[in-house]
Amino acid sequence: MAKASPHILVVDDDVVILKFVEFTLKSLSYKTTLARNGIEAIDKAKTEHFDLIISDLFMPVMDGNELVRYFRNTPEYKHTPFIFLSGNNEEETWIKNLNDGADDFITKPIKQKVFLSKINSHLKRAFLRKEILAGKEKSDISYDKGSIIYCANRIKPFPIPRKLVKTNIKLVYTDSDFFMALQASNNWGIIIDDAAMWAMSILEKIIEISSDHVPVSILISEPENTEFMDQLLKQKISTFLYKSLNTKLIVHQINSDIQREHELKNKYLNALNTAAKRSPIRFENEFSDEINGFHIRILHEPYDKLPGGDYYEIINVDEHRKIFVLGDVMGKKWDAWFFVPAYIAYIRSTINFFLNRQEFDFVESPGKFLDIINQYIFKDMQLTEVFTTLSVISICTKKNMISVASAGALRPYYYNKSEDSISQLNIVGTLLGVIKSTKYQSLVHEFNKGDKVLFYTDGYTEAINDKNNEMIGDDALFHALNKYKIDENLEPQTIEEELTRTYNVSKFDDDRTLLLVQRS
Repeated sequence: MAKASPHILVVDDDVVILKFVEFTLKSLSYKTTLARNGIEAIDKAKTEHFDLIISDLFMPVMDGNELVRYFRNTPEYKHTPFIFLSGNNEEETWIKNLNDGADDFITKPIKQKVFLSKINSHLKRAFLRKEILAGKEKSDISYDKGSIIYCANRIKPFPIPRKLVKTNIKLVYTDSDFFMALQASNNWGIIIDDAAMWAMSILEKIIEISSDHVPVSILISEPENTEFMDQLLKQKISTFLYKSLNTKLIVHQINSDIQREHELKNKYLNALNTAAKRSPIRFENEFSDEINGFHIRILHEPYDKLPGGDYYEIINVDEHRKIFVLGDVMGKKWDAWFFVPAYIAYIRSTINFFLNRQEFDFVESPGKFLDIINQYIFKDMQLTEVFTTLSVISICTKKNMISVASAGALRPYYYNKSEDSISQLNIVGTLLGVIKSTKYQSLVHEFNKGDKVLFYTDGYTEAINDKNNEMIGDDALFHALNKYKIDENLEPQTIEEELTRTYNVSKFDDDRTLLLVQRS
């Protein structure tokens, strides 16, 4: 089945801007919905699902900051890319925007090439995230840990005998409760009572969000209502459960659906385990190195002890210089794991070929390396279906310097000992393989005694706090580094232990890597 076109919500009180953005996005066959203010945008989001939101910052009725805060507190839009449009270029304004939950910003007047590259990059990252989360759900095949979401009529819920169903039943009576339940790691299915009007009114939205990885069933009151049934048959509904049947038959059908899902997930997981064990790439879980007072420590833990998408590489240039790369392969399926060797091969060959050429000083300008590797990967048809984040870190002890370039990676934290301050380095870039002509920046930073810089992958930021069931985010890394910033020989294990203890993380559900550089 062909993929549905991305659906983008555009919010701006300027009709000219709305029409320009709509025209630009439709040229890429993207579906758009327009709103003149924040309230109108919220109303549209209640009945439709959007893959990305573009909003003006200053608007009547409700401004952009209030709008992004609303969406970040709405379960189904908690991770939807949100991009601001504004003519305000002040750094403090953009920092506030990002802190409120925005993912990016585009300045007015809009430059079409920049606009499209950012939209495409955020859409691809969002879709990859959905695929990865769907893959994680397939890796948990325990009936006890999973559940069925039952969207019921609060006044008179249709009775489903819980003791006879193979898994837990999570009863929900509102749309907010439903979308919160959908965030759970393992849902075996969704059952919607056709008498639950709150759910039926957003049926298309529910199906669009969930049907690709969670089957949707409908409890039918009047199967003889042909007009109603014809409408349902046009939807991606897995099973129709008829209330007029004996309860035992309804339960049997529910259990059969669960069993089918269980068998599919079991086959998936067995194939995954078999293939992963054949992966030729292995990384040390703990790595340490030192060059003229610069200490490098790496902690690398693949998910569930299987080789994963996180990878790192160390290149010795000479007695004063080293290059480190840290990446995270994402893909349509978990077979992205097996693209790691290809990426490593590209990285090694590119660096070795250009290392001694004067026109390509990768140590001082790692962004140039990303420019080249991005073009190679873009041309490789085998690699265009998966994407990778990549940080390139180069050290020059002769100049007491560290240089960083990023392709979609999380921004590292830098501790400046002389100022006793911690900040996120302002180095960002598009995922590799997305836009052929992307140019990557290099951030060159003086690195003095006592300074530290911490790189990390999303296996840490997306870890779940058991107490509030929310991701711990970047702030957790900041607080962990802040607590141990004056330790002369800080180990990544200490930071991880602090995260698990302070932020109530009992397990990590993804590959995770910490790379710490410090100078003594």
